[in-house]
Amino acid sequence: MSLNGIDVASYQAGMNVGEVMGDFVLVKATEGVDYTNPEFSRHAKQTLSAGKKLGVYHFIRNDSDIKQQADYFLTVVKPYIGKAMLVLDFENTSGSTIQNQAGVGLAKQWLDYVYQKTGVRSLLYTGISCENSLDWSALVNANYGLWIAQYNNYNVVNGYQPRDLYGSLKHWKTAVMFQYTSTGQLPEWNGNLDFDVFYGDKAAWDKYAKATKVPETDNPTMNPSEPSGAKWVKENKSYMLKTAVKLRTAPATDASVIAVLPAGSTVKTDQAIIQGGYRWVRQPRSNGYGYLATGPASNTLEYVETSASHAYYEVISGDSWWSIAQQYNTDMNKLAKMNGKTIETEIYPGDKLLVK
Repeated sequence: MSLNGIDVASYQAGMNVGEVMGDFVLVKATEGVDYTNPEFSRHAKQTLSAGKKLGVYHFIRNDSDIKQQADYFLTVVKPYIGKAMLVLDFENTSGSTIQNQAGVGLAKQWLDYVYQKTGVRSLLYTGISCENSLDWSALVNANYGLWIAQYNNYNVVNGYQPRDLYGSLKHWKTAVMFQYTSTGQLPEWNGNLDFDVFYGDKAAWDKYAKATKVPETDNPTMNPSEPSGAKWVKENKSYMLKTAVKLRTAPATDASVIAVLPAGSTVKTDQAIIQGGYRWVRQPRSNGYGYLATGPASNTLEYVETSASHAYYEVISGDSWWSIAQQYNTDMNKLAKMNGKTIETEIYPGDKLLVK
């Protein structure tokens, strides 16, 4: 399931975004500490009134204090916090060069501050060359999602036509959203538009918009013997925990296959499917377009399963995977959902979490 939509700024003045085809609209809100998009309020209201999903973003600059920029953004978008996806736009512009390794630290500072103030974990927007060239491990480890941009050319794209990402991501396992052209055309607007695809349904969008922890200004006093960011119901159940799959041999392939894993590589069982006699693992590409061939399922995979009685916890109020690991003073890989996942992810009310 995926959603199609556009992102807009002051360039789309006069557009009624609620009447434009699509499932969502991402609206530029602020830039630096002194610029608010004059179309922001109108476009945000039109989006929600039309029943579309809303995203709001801040364009970061390196010529002003990062926390002041975050506070400025939060003041402008305050009516939409909890309703809209929050995004930090990390780009290269004249007079404000931000796409360098020092800029990554500034981005992390902004994202952390907004998370502390709102409980909402924002996305980062940037281009694929920037994602490939800088070290983003601090953001990946802190579980901030990625909205990736890449244009293969500037030919007109009539109507939503999500495509595969050319190349691959270096740091994130997958992107939340993909901006694949800046020359999109829709009948409701006489001009170019940015087209985006979101890899999820409306419920998934809402999870990105909602708080996953209590904002720091509202934190209640917690029992120090309990995790400080989430509430739990402890239960004991016996279940089968699946671990990673190890390849016995490197598989044969042909030119139609994207890539193969060498012998000894591991993949997570929940990230793979079997089709046409081959094991395929999803690539961080475009809504399931790209898969990694790991060889015939019959002779190259080794499953390891263990069965034991474990204590697990049902989450009452959500928190981040990273935060729970910090609270338990353990590695993120030692946390697992009851469905066997051990990837870095958000957790939400109703999830069942095992601390291995």
